[in-house]
Amino acid sequence: MKQLWIVSLLVFGLIGATSGFEESRQSNKFFNRDAGFAITKHPDWHFLSLDDADTWMTTPDTSEEGKLKLKQHIQNLREQEARTGMAPLFIAKHQEPYPHLNPMLQVSLHYIDDLPKDVSPLAIAAVMAKSVSENNKGFKMMDRIRLVRVSNFEAGYLSFTLNSELASGETESAMNQVYLIPRGKYVFEITVSTPLECDALTDAALEDMMETIFILKPFEI
Repeated sequence: MKQLWIVSLLVFGLIGATSGFEESRQSNKFFNRDAGFAITKHPDWHFLSLDDADTWMTTPDTSEEGKLKLKQHIQNLREQEARTGMAPLFIAKHQEPYPHLNPMLQVSLHYIDDLPKDVSPLAIAAVMAKSVSENNKGFKMMDRIRLVRVSNFEAGYLSFTLNSELASGETESAMNQVYLIPRGKYVFEITVSTPLECDALTDAALEDMMETIFILKPFEI
């Protein structure tokens, strides 16, 4: 049984998208009543849509294999949305397309049928670290996996850098800070990504962003 939920966790992605959120774009808020989740974005940042993801998640040099993987990943996100009732959320500092890595906050809600009742957030974070390290070049852990709190819930925290190739052919690196919060059979995945070479977010900006997140209630499973 443990092996099954680990396999389920390995399909976690580090991207999300917005669709069907209950507040207007003009309000700068995302709120999902069923999931009990809310966030307020900076007024100068942008909600991005999964509907046109292929125009900004790929580069002219993206291989056919890469495009197929992206298509499957988007399908996985839509399936999770159908099961959880919460659209994946993607907020970026700059409107896409953008020539450099874009500072982003991403939130997805995952349903895992065989997730153990008392699974530790640390265990979930360890599984994600292993998956990302095996599937991405330039992976480097930047801090130890540890427990933190998000909106008064325990979260497994990990931070790492990844390299990405831009449309220009240049390579840039980004720091990814991931918070994983199990709620019954669900796991909130919150990722803040900040470029290292261009337009890096300050620690204060990251803290302000996380403070706008509210998980309003636990799930009843």
